[in-house]
Amino acid sequence: MKTTLFLTLLSALPALAGTSEVTTQYTPPAQMQDTWSWFAGGTGGYLLELEEDMYTFQLGAKSPWSVAGWSVALFAEVGWTENHDVEHEFDIVPLTFNVKLEKALSGGLALYAGGGVGTSYVDEIDYNSDDDWIFSAQVFAGLAYHVSESFEIFGGARWIYFDDPSFDSVELGDDWLIEGGIRFHF
Repeated sequence: MKTTLFLTLLSALPALAGTSEVTTQYTPPAQMQDTWSWFAGGTGGYLLELEEDMYTFQLGAKSPWSVAGWSVALFAEVGWTENHDVEHEFDIVPLTFNVKLEKALSGGLALYAGGGVGTSYVDEIDYNSDDDWIFSAQVFAGLAYHVSESFEIFGGARWIYFDDPSFDSVELGDDWLIEGGIRFHF
């Protein structure tokens, strides 16, 4: 009898083997989550020296890094402004790579500052029709208000430096921009 019972249990083992759980399965380590937070935005402002409007579009990401409690973001920016003075008419299209530092103050309010370098396309559209690519740089600072996790509004000032183009009829130098803008985080 014992032998029959033993043989019955032994013959059932292959059927039970398929239904038993293995508790020592290998589980790969959790992958690090991407902590980069992408954003896109734009600004509108007024150049004080040129007395013209300037508009920009920004695309970048908030990084996982921080410096002394300031979060770090990197972004590319393209802008556009024009000048229509008595002697010359020209467009300026700056393209810069920027670093922005931001520190939370209270609630959704934050302070930001940063700078960038790049190039600008200057197109003289009056009688000479010259164009040139020039060096440009900027520093900026202001206040941002984070309305939600995915939306912020901000306002501030920039000091912008433009190299003079190769044609003699236009001298650019530096200018101050007072601006406001929005960013969408995704």
